[in-house]
Amino acid sequence: MVFNMGIVEDLKNEQLKLNMKIYKQNEVDANKGLAKGCLFSSFIIIIVWILYIVGVFKVPDRTLRLVNIFFPILFVILLSSIIYTKTKLIERPAFKYFLLIQFILVTFGLNVILPKHGILMWATCIILANHYFSPKASLFTYLITTILMFIAIFMGMLLGEWDSNLLNGANTINVNGVEVLVDEATYQQRVAWLDQLKESGDNRFLKAFLYYYVPRWFILTIISFVCFSISRRSLRLLIEESSRVKEKQKMKSELNVAKSIQTSVLPKTLNDANKDNIFGLMIPAKEIGGDFYDYFYIDESHLALVIGDVSGKGIPAALFMMKTEALIKSLTLSFKRDTAHIMKGCNVALCSNNEANIFVTCWLGILNLYTGELKYTNAGHNKILIVKDGKAEYLNDKPNVVLGAFEECNYTENTINLKIGDKILLYTDGVTEAHNINNELYGEERLLNFSNKYKDLTPRDFVLNLRKSVANHSIDTEQFDDITILMYSFNYEINITESRIFEADVKELDNLFEYSSQLLRLLEFSNRDIIMINTALEEVFVNVANYAYDKEKEKGTVEITLSRHGDYVTFVFKDNGKPFNPLEKADPNITASSEEREIGGLGIYMVKKIMDEVDYEYVNNQNVLTLKKFKK
Repeated sequence: MVFNMGIVEDLKNEQLKLNMKIYKQNEVDANKGLAKGCLFSSFIIIIVWILYIVGVFKVPDRTLRLVNIFFPILFVILLSSIIYTKTKLIERPAFKYFLLIQFILVTFGLNVILPKHGILMWATCIILANHYFSPKASLFTYLITTILMFIAIFMGMLLGEWDSNLLNGANTINVNGVEVLVDEATYQQRVAWLDQLKESGDNRFLKAFLYYYVPRWFILTIISFVCFSISRRSLRLLIEESSRVKEKQKMKSELNVAKSIQTSVLPKTLNDANKDNIFGLMIPAKEIGGDFYDYFYIDESHLALVIGDVSGKGIPAALFMMKTEALIKSLTLSFKRDTAHIMKGCNVALCSNNEANIFVTCWLGILNLYTGELKYTNAGHNKILIVKDGKAEYLNDKPNVVLGAFEECNYTENTINLKIGDKILLYTDGVTEAHNINNELYGEERLLNFSNKYKDLTPRDFVLNLRKSVANHSIDTEQFDDITILMYSFNYEINITESRIFEADVKELDNLFEYSSQLLRLLEFSNRDIIMINTALEEVFVNVANYAYDKEKEKGTVEITLSRHGDYVTFVFKDNGKPFNPLEKADPNITASSEEREIGGLGIYMVKKIMDEVDYEYVNNQNVLTLKKFKK
């Protein structure tokens, strides 16, 4: 329970941090907005100041002098707000109050000098505070403005431009029997006149409060109430937005984890001679996709190639994809060879509890690296493309039923034989069904033309260039489907090594010939060369079978290792029989008559003539005879 509460507390703290981050960003944006409002107001003040100077607005000289002094100060104050926003002050929580107070004080000054024109500025202060989505800031601004507006009214009566309709209704006032122009009255004269009125029962301060301040206060209160309600609603929306952002971040984080997991199941580069002969990529249409490809060794002589496309998109497709990939790999490593049987077993497993009705198109091939024989089964997938004899073409075999759709399905296996230099291209329909702004598909014909044009590229370069070609075709359009491409080249440069143990018995010759002929055909040796090489192998094997072991005491064996290295092959014979170096015996004189020639030595002589190199050594109590033959 303590652990769970700790998690809850961590989540709350994380949410609080996110909320604070969003609030902070909102305040920074509001500060910038208010600063821009100050900048705009400063330019308005300059324009109004110029209009006062040129006489568009008629005011007394005394008021004009105050305007000439005060307006430049206001301009500097407002303009400085922009400078403040360029510093780190803009990120401080209290900075909004600094800007609001600055704007309110400017409004206060204007209202003192020009009492008749200040009400709109007070309303502007309230509205600007609402920009912060903060009820506290709105309430603070309302209280400050109502207090300063009250002070400004009475300071304006004494210092600013009087409202003659409210205060007097005439152009002059009588101060101790002297008529003085209202616009030219000094501060002392105004105070004295107001005191005289108060003594006579005419309290102009009270009238100013009732007829000037109260209506304006009432208007500001209404505006503030509306702004306060908007602030509360905006704050609530901001909190909801922060929760949505949190959920989006959480979902994005989960998708990134899912993407990482999905990427991890894709095959890594092979660390042997095959590493440059195979290359694949998968580009999901969303964060994660339903396509997959795989390649892995079943044993040292067989390579499995897999590609698939799960119906649907997103997380359900990705989960089904991972299940399918794991099933195929597991069944392939178990059944080893029969692709039809593997597909059937995978289909049965996928149909079980498939309530989402998801299905998979899949292609599985198993390649014999020694013979070039490729056995494959196509479960509703795109027909594969093969580059053979210098030409790209599609294999038009009939596909079987997709995996996961119907449990009682049988699958058929097809076979093709690859030669050195042949290539296999596997792809999903995200390639051929990629469309451009004119809704034209990339299509099978364009893919075939591309393959014929770039058939000589390495698998890596071919796949990357094909991806670029599809992207160029679909430029300015959204990727509609996952794109997966896998190419394998049955490369001439693969170094093949395989060992097999035979009984030291001439009855094993047929097995030896089948064993050697497979490799030699793979390397495209001519039938004549195969016959000649097998003749040499027969001679060596028969000698070991007949003479290396004492047949009455032991049953011997011969280990034969066939290897291809670059442009030559080697055949290494190892036996535990009696030490014997066949190369010590001198070559027979084949020009002599049969009566003159010594008995023996003709067989090993023939071996040396057929093979390019023959070497012998005795190592670890074994006879080791190595035969080397270069490909002509």
